[in-house]
Amino acid sequence: MPKRDWRIFRFSKANYSKFAMSSIFTVFLLIVLSPITAPVLAQESDDFVYQASVQKPFGGRYVLHLSENARVRSSGRPEPGYFDNLTIKLFNKAELQTEIVAQMPWKREMELAARESGHVIYPATRSEIREDQFKWVGPVSRAIWNLYGFSNKGWSEMSFDKILAQARIGTLMGSARETYLHQRGAQHIIAVPREELLLPMMLADRVDLIAVGGNILRHYINAAKDQDGNEGIPDINGVVPYRSCYLYIAISGDVPDEDVSRLQTVLDGFKTNGFFVKNRAAHGLSTNVEGSFLSAMLNLDNNGVSCIDLDGVGP
Repeated sequence: MPKRDWRIFRFSKANYSKFAMSSIFTVFLLIVLSPITAPVLAQESDDFVYQASVQKPFGGRYVLHLSENARVRSSGRPEPGYFDNLTIKLFNKAELQTEIVAQMPWKREMELAARESGHVIYPATRSEIREDQFKWVGPVSRAIWNLYGFSNKGWSEMSFDKILAQARIGTLMGSARETYLHQRGAQHIIAVPREELLLPMMLADRVDLIAVGGNILRHYINAAKDQDGNEGIPDINGVVPYRSCYLYIAISGDVPDEDVSRLQTVLDGFKTNGFFVKNRAAHGLSTNVEGSFLSAMLNLDNNGVSCIDLDGVGP
């Protein structure tokens, strides 16, 4: 296995004396950002719930659910366009019939995937509980799960088990993170229907820590800074990286195994011929092939890897 990425996200420090303004800031985020950011993250989240049902047979055409729309582009986040371009080129190179559909809420996509074969959803966390619910192509990315909180609260000095016993942890309702934290024995989970509510809840002291993707949290903090001018936003650190999860392209239902093998072969070729890295460069993402992230992505021995507990926090 490649060396794991243990880096902790650290966001810019702000004047903590302004923390009293957080209630006003919270209301502002709930009113102003909610209608904007909910669609932004609909496709890029690595968390989703799949409820199996009787599926219609595969009709020969794959339905690619885009992760980018006009609001995503205006947000300045590069990842959605990167994943869309990679997936579209992957299916084209594999010479498979596709239908590209506009972004829709992830819950709607999961409902469609449960009823119909051939829906293509990405990037998706490949976990043990979902292994037989989809067919998988990848990995195309990786997420280090972390708990985030205010740097002056001392949570980083506690063991993972003690944090699970004491902290009020906010996370997305029905997400893979919520399920995992429950399984690990977290005593005070507060689940919310939309991820953009997590930062305001922490600022309002309704939760101690939040379980969310680092890139997503950075996006919300940057948006808050743009609106609030850094006022009322204390320093936020990663408290403990506890799980490494590989992200894949998930395909619903009983699609031909030879199609999945062809897609995997093409993706492996993208990683060996340089396109995988060039596509990242085209979308402003890291191209450091010596870094732990791309080393993991380009290592074909990681094909099939799902989630791994990090050292020190395993069961």
